[in-house]
Amino acid sequence: MNILHKTFVLFLAVCSMRLSAQTAPAHLQYFGFAVVDCLWDDPHDASTVTNYISEVDTFSNIAQLCVYDYTDDVTARVNLMTGVCVKPMLAVQAVFFQYVDSLGPSGANYDLFSDYAMRWAAFKTINQAVLNANGIGCFYIIDEPYWNGVTYADLVAVSQLIKADFPNIPIMFVEAYPMVSIMQIPTSVDWVGFDMYGIFDPANDATFMGHLNTVKNARSTASQEVFLIIDDQWLDFYGQAGYPPDTIEHMVQNYYDLAVSDTSIAGLIGYLWPGGLDGPSHLGVRDLPANVIAKNVQIGKMIKANNNPCGPVTVAENTAPEIHISPNPANTCLFISHALGATVCIYDVFGKLILTKDLDQTEKVMVDFLPAGMYVVEVKKEAFSTKQKIVIAH
Repeated sequence: MNILHKTFVLFLAVCSMRLSAQTAPAHLQYFGFAVVDCLWDDPHDASTVTNYISEVDTFSNIAQLCVYDYTDDVTARVNLMTGVCVKPMLAVQAVFFQYVDSLGPSGANYDLFSDYAMRWAAFKTINQAVLNANGIGCFYIIDEPYWNGVTYADLVAVSQLIKADFPNIPIMFVEAYPMVSIMQIPTSVDWVGFDMYGIFDPANDATFMGHLNTVKNARSTASQEVFLIIDDQWLDFYGQAGYPPDTIEHMVQNYYDLAVSDTSIAGLIGYLWPGGLDGPSHLGVRDLPANVIAKNVQIGKMIKANNNPCGPVTVAENTAPEIHISPNPANTCLFISHALGATVCIYDVFGKLILTKDLDQTEKVMVDFLPAGMYVVEVKKEAFSTKQKIVIAH
């Protein structure tokens, strides 16, 4: 992992002058996060939560959902995502691959199960109700395969098996940057990316761009699309290099700017939403300051507008089309248009009711007393209600 470049002051000055686009270019179709539903409980809060889809659904259209055994029934978990217009990146590594020893380049070596076809058949049968293009965003077959000792022949076997059953669902993997120079991409794989962390501005880092170009050149068909893995986290060594957590906002913007400039890039995946996975002080997006969350919300909403799994929202589909909540992010107050006579409820990300207010004489709700972070605002008026996630950034 590269040490971050000591050029933060220059980049911050540039970022402060940058005007963010209000729409994403058409080639950017996907935005979401790793470890959204992977049975991982973020240690940086007091609640036991392992499914974070309710925190990211308004600004994501894909999200990682992990399978841990071929007997797993993921029907309810898939339906929970698709019900809020997000498609799972179904991580099926455990169906096909097993750890065998420590001889891989990463210190871990994975081989195909000898009965992988039987395991896949069983998984298909259990989950047949949701294994279709409407329910699944992609099959994420394995993380960093070459880094973890997986052979090209094994990748071909798995991707061809899945593609024969589900030709209309993309197949994806992400490789570790040290292995992209030897990486081969099977023709049955549709999406590919690589991860390399600790790079503040990837477009101006020659090593990062060299790896990106290597991945693009390794594509075996013209239809294969590239994903950027956003360095959307904070680790101790970032702080040691002079980058406090709030500066991750500018790193995220830099990844987005690179994606905007390169039409071969179809989407961005933030690594990661919940923290603690790579050490006790490891922060995910949800643990970072409000400005970082707000940047992810801004970018995610623009990209989801390009490709909403539920289709464009029409007036008939919106339960309260005339009500608008602004600004977002908010600082001291919220303005809720056409809300006289309504009741406003504000909840934290865990569903706890924080505030109830009747808007009989005003459309303004003070929120300056709330800690910075993400909240859900519900407005109830007459026979309908509407909910919106908002970020408070003091």
